[in-house]
Amino acid sequence: MTKRFFTVCFLLLLTVCLGAAAFTLETEALPSSVILTWNEVEDAVYYDIYNEDNFIVRLDSSKRSYTVKHLLSETRYDFSIAARTEDNATLAAAFADETTTTWDGVYLWENETDDDNDGKMRSLCFRVDTAIASGVGQYHNIYMVMDDGTEIKIFPLYGFSDPAAGSWVDYDDTGEAGTSYRLNAERFNTYPFNPQKWRLDKVVIDYDSSSAYIQTSALGFVFETTTECEFYIEDGAMKMSFSTEGSGIADAALFKNPNPGEGDAFILIRID
Repeated sequence: MTKRFFTVCFLLLLTVCLGAAAFTLETEALPSSVILTWNEVEDAVYYDIYNEDNFIVRLDSSKRSYTVKHLLSETRYDFSIAARTEDNATLAAAFADETTTTWDGVYLWENETDDDNDGKMRSLCFRVDTAIASGVGQYHNIYMVMDDGTEIKIFPLYGFSDPAAGSWVDYDDTGEAGTSYRLNAERFNTYPFNPQKWRLDKVVIDYDSSSAYIQTSALGFVFETTTECEFYIEDGAMKMSFSTEGSGIADAALFKNPNPGEGDAFILIRID
């Protein structure tokens, strides 16, 4: 028998012995988190939340909800909550399982202005799919959908074990990473000249965001640029914030979101 089985039996036995009222745990699944809600238990001082046998948090009796974050997409989780007294006696316990959803899909931003970088930025469309890599865990492949329907992978530019990652690449390089970088850079570059070369410095991956740090060499100088994709839910819609910032003239050369009230980042909404 598993440890969880004994834990469940113990909590249920205490619940029956103490005559606790019905206690329920409701769940709402999101791509990288689960929202837990529950009803009040009389005389409870604490609510202890667990993911399987792993303790997550102790909340005071005024709380009726909690969001468990940093979860993998499309993964089942088993949650439990125990209502306890000041002396840690268990008044009631409730259990629920939930499977997280996914950020996968097609996201679209549309330009509402006449400022479009010479027609290159009338819209921005990305496709996202979830993947797993050894030593890295879960991450998101991000593809830019071009005007002709073809796709280029903009994250990650290299496989995580690719020895070429971190090397300087000529701007006109025709390799997979070089082509992806160039086609992406051409859309966002507002200056009449291009960098001579570039290199991937590092990547940072989280449950609902990805960042790429790139160095570019132009006019005899080296500049830093950081591109970040962050997923979130707002007003019931799945959205992606896509932004690139740079140092010095690199930042001035980057096309930023011209839509009023949206800030510099491009806000894409999942359409499929």
